[in-house]
Amino acid sequence: MIKLLLFFSFAFAGSPPTLDTAEFSSLAIQDGGRLKPFDTFARESVQLITGSRNYQGKNPNELVLSWLFLPTEWSKQKFFQIKHIELKKDLGVADADNYMSPAEIMGNQKLMDLFKEVGLLLKDKKKLNPYFNGVNKLRNQVNVYNDIISGSGIKLVPQRLSPDWLSIVELRDEGKTKFTAVAESYFLTISGKDPGSFQRATAEFKSFAQNQNPQGYGKDLDLEIKYNKLRPFQQAYVFYFAAALFFLLSFNFPKKILLNLAFLFSGIGWLIHVTGFAMRCWIAGRPPVSNMYESIIWVSLGCMTFGMIFEMIYKKRYIGFAATFMAALALIVGDAAPAVIDQSIQPLEAVLKSNYWLTIHVLTITLSYAAFTLATGIGNVALFIYARGQAPQNREKLQALSLYVYRAVQVGVLLLTAGTILGGVWADASWGRFWGWDPKETWALIADLFYLAVLHGRFTGWLRNFGTVAASICCFTAVIMAWYGVNFVLGIGKHSYGFGAGGVHYVGAAVLAQLLFVAYAYSRFRTSSPSLPPHA
Repeated sequence: MIKLLLFFSFAFAGSPPTLDTAEFSSLAIQDGGRLKPFDTFARESVQLITGSRNYQGKNPNELVLSWLFLPTEWSKQKFFQIKHIELKKDLGVADADNYMSPAEIMGNQKLMDLFKEVGLLLKDKKKLNPYFNGVNKLRNQVNVYNDIISGSGIKLVPQRLSPDWLSIVELRDEGKTKFTAVAESYFLTISGKDPGSFQRATAEFKSFAQNQNPQGYGKDLDLEIKYNKLRPFQQAYVFYFAAALFFLLSFNFPKKILLNLAFLFSGIGWLIHVTGFAMRCWIAGRPPVSNMYESIIWVSLGCMTFGMIFEMIYKKRYIGFAATFMAALALIVGDAAPAVIDQSIQPLEAVLKSNYWLTIHVLTITLSYAAFTLATGIGNVALFIYARGQAPQNREKLQALSLYVYRAVQVGVLLLTAGTILGGVWADASWGRFWGWDPKETWALIADLFYLAVLHGRFTGWLRNFGTVAASICCFTAVIMAWYGVNFVLGIGKHSYGFGAGGVHYVGAAVLAQLLFVAYAYSRFRTSSPSLPPHA
């Protein structure tokens, strides 16, 4: 079979594959510790290797099949994404060139030595610096690609007496014959000799694979394919941004139609968001407690929900605007940086399985982040008024906005306190101790204390309108540290299942920009209202 594929690889090199991959995309594949449709495997592989959702106009399924059946066509094409500046310099890659070809990678002895070095670091469980994180990412890209072109990483056939599925290279007898027919039909289809043969051969192979173990073959795969195509969270943030725009327009053009449209788009976006969230939970078979991406979609959903509840209570467009804008912004961050924020659905780590308190703890503590996100959004609306030097003529409006911030912070503190205590209950059940000053635990406590200080300051009168707004926004940096910093900057502690790498410069720049905006708004506030105390 390998000789056959090599023959076709040379014979059809340069032929642009154009074929219907619908049948092949629905094949079940064992990958990453779970069963998924080939469609998901292809999307994740293409995203990892190329850094984009498609390449050269090919959909992911078409591209991965091309890698599998036409490896020689791709040997000198540059599609392995590499962005780390120092790593590119060491490898002799031009600064403007963000891609390498398989031939360049395999022929670079310096890179092969780095792969071995990073392997030893990982074996010793040492924390990787940004340089070796770049090396490790490229190493993973190469491993996935090699597993694809060799067929060893494409496990399509279940076994009756083993939980491990057979990869393409492990197929024997009827399985080998069936997949050889798929390979032959691929070339017949892209050559135009028999356009429908690939679909027919794939359907026969799927029937064979499913018959090997009908009970163990993947179920609900069609739902995951629909989820992949729908991309619900991208659709949700489009509606959220439209709603935010209508809320914004309604400030200057107080026509009821604009406000109605704002609520309509908010509702549609929220329904799509909930639908996507439910689909992901059903596919994963668990709540969103695994990684940063899942917490982002949960936090943005909570922000929208809290925002709409507050909007219905206070009937002020500022809350609706802040909620839709912040929810959209969060979803965009999660969608736009897949190289940093892994969007794939992964099985839970062993420590997270079958633990009731884990689910309650994580959902509660991240829901507090949603309330703080809403408070930050409303606070920035107030800061914008202060920054324009319009505090004296908008005192009632600013007083109302500071009250909304205060209410959101109250909700957040209640949830964060409860979530932190529940985290101790989970830690006692999982690790045998209630509290251990782990970095994640410590920063959750720090964030809670920061916001408790805001509530205390507001209650005692130490903080008034501007003080409440500015303090709550500054406190959000502690949330960012507890949420992102511990996992992506420190990378230490027992919460290793949530660790990641990348995005530090962007997050740091965003935090700095926010703090500078607070400082600028304060200077404008002092200029426009010199008679008020600094904490007013």
